[in-house]
Amino acid sequence: MTAFIENGYVAYIANRGGNTEITEAEYNAIMRAIQNKPTDPDGYQYRLRADNLEWELVKLPPIEPEPLTDEEALTRYANSLTGANDPDLVSAAETMITKLARED
Repeated sequence: MTAFIENGYVAYIANRGGNTEITEAEYNAIMRAIQNKPTDPDGYQYRLRADNLEWELVKLPPIEPEPLTDEEALTRYANSLTGANDPDLVSAAETMITKLARED
């Protein structure tokens, strides 16, 4: 049996494929710890320390939103100008044209 240890934490255990050989007793101890894992609070994750098999609360890095495509950015901008909530650039452009035509 093997365990995959990454940055001092047990990432997973398996029959093969890990980076550290473990005994059956170590396997059983890790499984007991996994079965008693506390619930992760928002923004944090419990990670199992490889050296003492204790759960350590680790703050997760903030999730960076995916950058907008040019089309998404233009759609949002057009919606902010018209007050609409159009789902795509074509619809947003049509709403903008209709709104401008009414103002003339």
